[in-house]
Amino acid sequence: MGKNILLAVDGGETSSAAVRKALSMAKEGSGRITAVFVKDIGFRMKPSFYSLREIDAMARIVFSDLVSQAEEEGVEIEFKLAIGHVARDIASLSRGYDFVVCGSHGRGTIGRALFGSVSDSLARTSKCATMIVHA
Repeated sequence: MGKNILLAVDGGETSSAAVRKALSMAKEGSGRITAVFVKDIGFRMKPSFYSLREIDAMARIVFSDLVSQAEEEGVEIEFKLAIGHVARDIASLSRGYDFVVCGSHGRGTIGRALFGSVSDSLARTSKCATMIVHA
């Protein structure tokens, strides 16, 4: 099914559902996964400041669970870390992949309008098929 999968992760509950789906797709299709964590620098009412060391530590925490899950399933996995705008950076990275897999909070219309939606944006802008997994 999925040979080359880009998996968007942030460590949240919606990521867990996406991880399970991506692992299943990769195992079924003898594929491989590239997990990407993007530390968002988008607009904030109150700025947040992180050192590169802190961002690296955040990504390592998110990625650490994936290593054992991928090993259990016999799926090859690699990791990428970016600092930028989540949806735009993942969409840009999606070129060369068969699928992007990401989770969704399942916010309603008002929630998407107020907070935006990475999954909605990816569905419109990624360079390959996008699978949105609801938690």
